[in-house]
Amino acid sequence: MKRLIKKYSILLISAIILSHLLTGIILTVWPNLLTTELPGGGTSTLGNGYLISALDYLINVVFIILLTKEMNKENIKSIPLLILTFFSSLLGVIFFLFIVAQQKLNIITANTYD
Repeated sequence: MKRLIKKYSILLISAIILSHLLTGIILTVWPNLLTTELPGGGTSTLGNGYLISALDYLINVVFIILLTKEMNKENIKSIPLLILTFFSSLLGVIFFLFIVAQQKLNIITANTYD
């Protein structure tokens, strides 16, 4: 259990840092990426929050793949957990850790009553 907590805490922190760094790098390389010209001669600019959100969703897909592999190892089948992970990797990982902890606790209590 400690291994999973360490692994996913490092991955979550690095994912947050990566999405913000990649946004800065992308906007440095292509400064006009989020800017469009309007027909009247003006410009419309989107904030970098849109780019951060898009990168977060891509990183969440990577978390879904990682959690699917871990769920197969732990013999857990939960599609709603994967859907939750798509929208928020932090909540998906927390609930995954709760499910793993509950299963390990149930195994320990079941063995003490046998």
